[in-house]
Amino acid sequence: MKNTALGPRFHDDGTVTFRVWAPACESLQLQWFESAAEQALAMQRGDGGVFTLRVEAEAGRRYWFRLPGGALRPDPASRFQPDGVHGPSQLIDEDSFAWTDSDFRGVTKQQMVLYELHVGAYTAAGSYDALIERFDEMLALGINAIELMPVVETAGKHNWGYDGVNLFAPRNSYGTPDELRRLVNAAHQAGLSVILDVVYNHFGAEGNYLHEFGGYVSQSHTTPWGDAPNFDESGSDTMRRFIVDNALYWIESFHFDGLRLDAIHCMADRSETHVVHEIGQAFAELQSRTDRPLHLIAESNIYDPELLQPLESGGHGFDAIWCDDFLHSVSAILRPDEQLSSRQYRRHDDLDLTLRRGFVYHQTLGSERLRIADDEPVAEVPIESLILSIQNHDFVGNHPDGKRLHQWTSLEAHKAAAALMLVYPAIPMLFMGEESAADQPFFFFTDFGDEPLRQAVEQGRQREYPQHDWTNAASPLSLAAFQRSKLESESAAAMDMRAWYRQLITLRLDWQQRGMMAAENMTASWSETDSLATVTYRNQDQSLFALIRLHAPDETPPAIAVDIDGEVLLSNACTPQPENLNRWSIERYSVLIGRGSTSAFPG
Repeated sequence: MKNTALGPRFHDDGTVTFRVWAPACESLQLQWFESAAEQALAMQRGDGGVFTLRVEAEAGRRYWFRLPGGALRPDPASRFQPDGVHGPSQLIDEDSFAWTDSDFRGVTKQQMVLYELHVGAYTAAGSYDALIERFDEMLALGINAIELMPVVETAGKHNWGYDGVNLFAPRNSYGTPDELRRLVNAAHQAGLSVILDVVYNHFGAEGNYLHEFGGYVSQSHTTPWGDAPNFDESGSDTMRRFIVDNALYWIESFHFDGLRLDAIHCMADRSETHVVHEIGQAFAELQSRTDRPLHLIAESNIYDPELLQPLESGGHGFDAIWCDDFLHSVSAILRPDEQLSSRQYRRHDDLDLTLRRGFVYHQTLGSERLRIADDEPVAEVPIESLILSIQNHDFVGNHPDGKRLHQWTSLEAHKAAAALMLVYPAIPMLFMGEESAADQPFFFFTDFGDEPLRQAVEQGRQREYPQHDWTNAASPLSLAAFQRSKLESESAAAMDMRAWYRQLITLRLDWQQRGMMAAENMTASWSETDSLATVTYRNQDQSLFALIRLHAPDETPPAIAVDIDGEVLLSNACTPQPENLNRWSIERYSVLIGRGSTSAFPG
């Protein structure tokens, strides 16, 4: 990190320089935690309210900053909070870890098969070290990149991670900072890239002491989840640099392969140059001096062309965006009675639109969200830069029952939806437990200690998702919500579902290696009449096809007979007719994938 970055910095002579931005403070002191009787050390105030002090200190020592009124507060740029958000900060030597991942060359965007997980809920132990033990399972499945839900320090013992207040401090309940480095190092040795989810649109509602330092928090913008960062008011230049440095910190100090920026359209900034653009610029500069692909991902949920445009073309230089139109369009087919988004999705038209164009809704930073008209001309969409899923932490966890896709449809419907995701040329992302049809729900969980805040969380969930019945929902503040979300046992369907995913991913990677799986080779559509998605890839040498039937549980679409001139590579819930093995019958939730051409007619 740069010498001007905030936070503690170790020197070769055994000293540490502390740098903290506190424009609201006329004075500031460093107070060692272990020796409270020891006199506090005065820090020197510099330009812009940045205080500095260089003293002899060793790694592991804990400290506070004493504010003018006497209050002891953790470092806003703390590298570790061993006792939580209300405790002292701890000195961490970021350069002491012995990395052994220099041979890792990363995973390209075109190759990527993502797997989203929560460190605390993915294993019984809920630790970085326990996660390492599961890498073999991921590799056997065909996963080559994992995306960690946020791991910064939040209030309480368990949390989804989106309530962070110590943005540079890895969560203590998962392990130490060096254990997080060990996780990334082990992933690289195994051939896995690791993406980290970061939150720059708000600070957590408990343990946020940044008001007292001044400058960090917006005075004009608000969010439903906590204070908004100050990106466009007095002192915002330093705050913007603080956030940009944080983004670089995770790549440089922990060797992460990319970041996923949460709810990017909620990063309120009226500046001439949005802070998102500055992050894109810093990331591009870092990529220019890094010998493996780095991935800057935005959770926009809908299509934002400016995010993906190159910096030199006036865009923000992101590599990929979450685009949930696919997920909700598929859900509208499978469960038309369930409204899982505040956006409205037309049952058949929107899946056809998504398959053909890649999206339904679009929005740029600072603009209104718009639905694309069916006949509206659009610039070419980089489909390979869209991240699609059939379930993710929001989709599952924001439902009162934490139900997974197969639990409110069926195992066969789940298989069909997975097939459509994995034969489409966008970046596929699985959510933990999806590949094994896990029995365990995934609830929203948090552990705030402040009672009014706890009540606000309960009420806020119902207010944010009014389409659901919350009468018998598990309390997100209960330990049970967290414990029941842990993947501690296998479902009866696990072996079969895992084998299905393995076959699909293997097929996908083979098509990529052949140069076939590209949007320029693809034609895709949805037939309402036949309840059938068709995806085909053609070039001068060969033709590949996928026929996938989706419908609601109470529907039984008429059978379709399909003649195959070629070879069937993978199938489910469909069979060849005994009198003609090249004629296949498409039934409920059928999947038929192959090489060659097809012709379909009523069965």
